[in-house]
Amino acid sequence: MEKAKRVIPAVCGAVGLVAGCVVAYFVLSTLWTRIVVQPADVAARDLYIVFALSIIAGIVTGSLALLVSAQRYWNPQTRALHRHVS
Repeated sequence: MEKAKRVIPAVCGAVGLVAGCVVAYFVLSTLWTRIVVQPADVAARDLYIVFALSIIAGIVTGSLALLVSAQRYWNPQTRALHRHVS
């Protein structure tokens, strides 16, 4: 159980990082070519901007996933209002 308390938040953080990067990339690339730049004017610099923004969004998403799962698994299970009666 002790190992699971460390592994589960780490996995949630890693999955959140990857999912955040992928989702942010597709959303940002679509918005970038529709709102900011016309599709005919897209340059390599625009791709690097979208990559950088998607990595930042992935880091934020992964950090939030790690924080939420760590609060659940790393804190002691003392949130009950009443003591367990044997």
